[in-house]
Order: sequence, then structure tokens, then C-alpha cells
Amino acid sequence: MRIDEKRILVVDDDDAIRALLFTVLRRRGLKVDTARNGVEATQSCMRCRYAVMLLDLMMPGLSGYDVLERIEQMPPEERPFVIVLTAGHEPRHLNPEIVAGTVRKPFDIELLLDTVLACMTTLRALEQREECPPAESDEQLGNAPN
Repeated sequence: MRIDEKRILVVDDDDAIRALLFTVLRRRGLKVDTARNGVEATQSCMRCRYAVMLLDLMMPGLSGYDVLERIEQMPPEERPFVIVLTAGHEPRHLNPEIVAGTVRKPFDIELLLDTVLACMTTLRALEQREECPPAESDEQLGNAPN
């Protein structure tokens, strides 16, 4: 297993937001994967361990709230820090053991980056699952291991 590979999962049904966050985070040297919906997010979490998840709450099908319920069922040491992205009112009744913070859309990208980096720096070495493929950001940069 690879040690200390801290990855971020961006989960949003809006292609433009997903692409923006992917690009900004990758330019900061972070390893990033994306998911278009709650089903893809859940599948990604079964394959890989994420340090941080940026999660849109309002998605068709399996919503961000549903994803939070599934994360709650994970062993605590395998849960990512979740930063909720919301276009609506400040969400209430979110489990503080799961949700590290919320950021409103349209978001201040610097505030979002500060929140992500704060979460990342609080983590110790993260042991990655063997079956986890290279991060999408590595594949696009041509850095995927052979």
C-alpha cells in the first residue's frame, strides 16, 4: 500500500464546478478525483481513501445527504473530512463528526482552498488501498505510475 497519499474527491453534478475545483486543486499540487453524483462518490470511497471530500448536497438520485449517511457508517479512521458545498441556505443538522465545514456557492476559491488545506494538514499518514487507481489529476499530468 502507498502511505501518505492524501487525495481529494470533488462531488458535484455541475460539470463547470467540478472542472473548476479539479483544476484549482490540481494546480496546488493536490491529488484529485471527481464524481458526478452520489453513486459515483460512494463507489470511489469503496476503492480509495480520501483525506477530503468536497460534497454538493443537492444532486439528483443519490444526494449529498445520502452520501453523508453512508460516510457515517464507515469506520472513523476511514472517513474523509467532508466540506459541504451548498447553493441554498446553511444546512442544519449535519453531523460535526463527519462535516468539517460548509462553503456557499458561489464560493470564494481562496476560502475553499484554505479550508481544504486546513483539513489536509490535520491528517497523519493515510494508508491507501492497493486497489485504488492513480488519481485523475496524475493521469492528466502524465504522472501515473507504470
